[in-house]
Amino acid sequence: MLAALPRAPSRLLGASRASCRDGRRVKRAHATSRRDETTATSDGENRRISPRPSLAAIPAAMFASAARAMDEFVVTPAPPGYVPSPLDDGDGTAQFVVFLVCGVCALVGMKVSFDGEAAASEEALDEKVAAQVAAMSAAETLELAGTSASEIAADPAKAAEAFDAAGLARVDAAISETAAAELLAEVNATLDEELARAGDRGLPSDAFGNVYCKGNRYDLKLLCEFAALVSDPGSKRQPVHPDTNYRRDRCVVTSFVALQDVEADMGPTVFIPGSHVAAAHLAFRDAGERGGPALAAPNRVATLRTGDASMFDSRLLHCGGGNASSKRRVLFYFSFEVDGSENPNSGVSSIRDELRGKYTLADL
Repeated sequence: MLAALPRAPSRLLGASRASCRDGRRVKRAHATSRRDETTATSDGENRRISPRPSLAAIPAAMFASAARAMDEFVVTPAPPGYVPSPLDDGDGTAQFVVFLVCGVCALVGMKVSFDGEAAASEEALDEKVAAQVAAMSAAETLELAGTSASEIAADPAKAAEAFDAAGLARVDAAISETAAAELLAEVNATLDEELARAGDRGLPSDAFGNVYCKGNRYDLKLLCEFAALVSDPGSKRQPVHPDTNYRRDRCVVTSFVALQDVEADMGPTVFIPGSHVAAAHLAFRDAGERGGPALAAPNRVATLRTGDASMFDSRLLHCGGGNASSKRRVLFYFSFEVDGSENPNSGVSSIRDELRGKYTLADL
């Protein structure tokens, strides 16, 4: 079905998000050292200029200076009658206890500091989301309309043109309800297993990807940005963001497939059609990502039925909604790189390391 789109990407992502450029070393030319140099004065007399000390001679000069200072240092004798107290058997233990207490205090201080930074970061994120919601409150909000796979296959050029313009599409019944149910069971079982393995130590990076607003939200790696985005009840709304910062050419297309009905109170994904272009990214940035024309533009909410899929250009502005329901929302998702494109997130996208870069669209 995806292959029906003429511009559909054909290589699965090798690995969820910052641009890297090849670094180049710049060598500076150094003048050739000379033992003696001469210069001519205004009266024609040649005068010899003392050579500059080499870099290797600087440390030696520093050590020599330090040695002279030590030789000249006057040691003050101890006052008459002074006798140092003898060491007893408890001195070593006392020093160890002091060291241990200092170490514990340092660790506690570090944890308090990290917790404070995390709380401050979450508070700033909440403030940003609130500002975005206010900016989008007057915008037109409609349900994302869908197209059947058979319609796309019948006129792929029309579907590709619409996707180019909006950076967004919905495909109804992309997979069967039976396949969705089997995938959902696999995701839930894997999530329970990985959370039990993690315990209180935090989510392991080999099983979970990075995701905005982590509370009750998991980016569970399954195969290859080929993963499952899980939003449990109580998860907060994400800030509006692109998965890829603006670049002239499309580099990644992502599909979200609903493994159960995604209702309005379950935090469906909100998309801003047409926001994958330079003007939208510039307006979004100039407004501090908190307002402006980019967020005031009409948006679409991806309430989906089981098996439906939303497809979007990774440059498109979007966000996951907050899950105010009592049900878990699971989106099975996969991303494709466009042939010949530069994907800045290829090294951090959600894929198990042992499968990175091993599968293409043709393999599926």
